[in-house]
Amino acid sequence: MLEFYYTYHPKNFKTKAKQLAAELLSIFKNEKIKLESTEIENIPQKYFSLLGNDLFTRLNNIYYTIRQNNGINHSLLKKYLPELKQEPISDFLFADFFSGAGGLSQGLINTGFQPAFVNDNYTTALETYYFNHTLQLSHFFNGDIKELVENFDGYKHLFKGVKIICGGPPCQGFSTANRWNFEIEKKTKEKRFIEDERNVLYKYFVKLIGLIKPDFFIMENVKGMMRVEKQIEEDIQKETKHEYSFIPLELDAQNFNIPQSRKRYILVGGKNFMFIKLFESIIKEKKNGMSKYKLADALYGLPVIGTNPFKLKSEFESDRNGYAIRKFKIEQNEFLEGINGKRQIDYLFNHKSRYNNENDLEIFRTLPEGENSLHPSVQKLSNYNNRNHIFKDKYYKLKQNEVSKTITSHMKYDCHMYIHPTQARGLSPREAARIQTFPDDYVFRGSLNDWYKQIGNAVPVKLAEVISSELMKYYT
Repeated sequence: MLEFYYTYHPKNFKTKAKQLAAELLSIFKNEKIKLESTEIENIPQKYFSLLGNDLFTRLNNIYYTIRQNNGINHSLLKKYLPELKQEPISDFLFADFFSGAGGLSQGLINTGFQPAFVNDNYTTALETYYFNHTLQLSHFFNGDIKELVENFDGYKHLFKGVKIICGGPPCQGFSTANRWNFEIEKKTKEKRFIEDERNVLYKYFVKLIGLIKPDFFIMENVKGMMRVEKQIEEDIQKETKHEYSFIPLELDAQNFNIPQSRKRYILVGGKNFMFIKLFESIIKEKKNGMSKYKLADALYGLPVIGTNPFKLKSEFESDRNGYAIRKFKIEQNEFLEGINGKRQIDYLFNHKSRYNNENDLEIFRTLPEGENSLHPSVQKLSNYNNRNHIFKDKYYKLKQNEVSKTITSHMKYDCHMYIHPTQARGLSPREAARIQTFPDDYVFRGSLNDWYKQIGNAVPVKLAEVISSELMKYYT
């Protein structure tokens, strides 16, 4: 991870490196590994001038200790080793733009595809992606997609052999809450979106389809984007000279045994018309009714935690409010075996809660499952009684025997709309990640709010897997 911080956090490299050292020493304590000393260089000498002698020596000893204690085969310690990062070598390569933490990518990986290029301008989300996968840092692009397109010749070699490109361009411009971003074309009466900075990013994703010319592309967005489907297809055909056929899909995660109600627009395009039509029919056949897995299945086996007692210490960790990293053997049910690939996992990540005031906690305790701010039991506690028409969803307690409501990045502000059904707190990031079907050993990097944001913005891994498993059939 030092190489990531050196590249993308040059001004804060020393601070990041110090945090990393503390993190690794904590893992050593859990594993009863004794820190060893060495004069052999285990981290690049170029870090010395930025770290200073003491921190450089400490980290050099830490990395030496990892290697001396077979860290290359340790499920967690190996994630920190740069030598395990690889050049992509596969017949089934893909590129992910606006990748975020990597939900869409993980679904592709689960079915046999391998990332060749990853892009996002959210550095912490890219750190999460890098930490959880083995792709070399030179295949990451942390920046504006516009810059990538305008300097494509300098990156073109990284897309050799790419079969699929995927991505979810930022969706604010297509939200149903942004009706002013649309206009009706006079001649065709079709809805078209008005150009704004949020929609421009979508245009650059379309340009990349034309530049890379993959066999298939997957574009994910809010369902409101379907209102301008005709324009989207026109834009893509213009950039690709009519090479692609399209299947626009509105998919709800709960129809694919995911314990969450989450409706999204998925546009799949491919050069083979007959295969695309077959793909469409199979995806529709795979739709179930309600998911057989419910919220309780996702929450299974996690230790009980409360809220952080300190308002201004989000970094505080304890048995009371949870930990970023904790040695904990995870008990699994059928749902968890499915998202974890039946792997035994001995660490618990990102199961931590934030601070809430006493009024919030009393509402969390009092509100019945499935009820919101309008319920009589909390009227005397609510600070929004005179604005109930606006704040009916200010608080909502989830129902353990139903699927969860849509996990969103709003959780980075508060989890009042995601109250745990049996514990007086909002969902932890790990609980939200399970609802999004991330495996339990997928570690989210950054702050507590970063975790929530990355998880809320992600494509459910198992939904991506449904799509990618069918695309893999084209090659096998």
